[in-house]
Amino acid sequence: MIGRISGKLNYISADHILVDVSGVGYILYVTQTTLANLPKLGNTVSLFTELVVKEDLLQLVGFITTTEKEWYKLLTSVQGVGSKAALALLSQLPISTLSRAILLEDSSTITSAQGVGPKIAKRLVVELKGKVPSMMKFNDQHDISSYHLNNEIGNSSNKINNKSLDQNFSKNDISQKEIDAISALINLGYSQLDASQVIAKIINSSEDELNIEDIIRLSLKTLVSKG
Repeated sequence: MIGRISGKLNYISADHILVDVSGVGYILYVTQTTLANLPKLGNTVSLFTELVVKEDLLQLVGFITTTEKEWYKLLTSVQGVGSKAALALLSQLPISTLSRAILLEDSSTITSAQGVGPKIAKRLVVELKGKVPSMMKFNDQHDISSYHLNNEIGNSSNKINNKSLDQNFSKNDISQKEIDAISALINLGYSQLDASQVIAKIINSSEDELNIEDIIRLSLKTLVSKG
């Protein structure tokens, strides 16, 4: 299994690139996000990869971040969502927008991606709304920034560090579940103050024990309604 490819960037097309690794050229299909963050032709590029196996085709898909790769795998786990549709979703919708759309059951936003119809959008919502919260710990923009920094210093680590967020709440009586929910909302573009306030309100007003999926979903609905 090929998990990562590093080599000379030889060719860039609208939806794929060619990477030369020791004289062997690998074609990788990529998202528009990955295309926008590639180095210049002739420079070294390192991408995470996923191998797509079909009856008559073997195809490599490349990702600039682990977040993109994990989302691609999540999307293609849904019946009817192939590689092309997953790449279209990740190319045309920021991951934060896609996360919100799934959690809020906003099919119209999902169908704005080329090649994704109402039936697929509904299936994505039904099958993934319970899985998206666990994906929201990843921050794609952080990953992209790390990618560029690591290329400069020769370090390929793309791990997310939430230590600073944990430290901010270390002196308060707050559960790890709340910290994770706040982190997820921050990764969707909300401020730490707004996230912590709305989550505290949701938890305090509920008579039942809420899981993290419920906390994030209810918090998002509250934040969206506030505009």
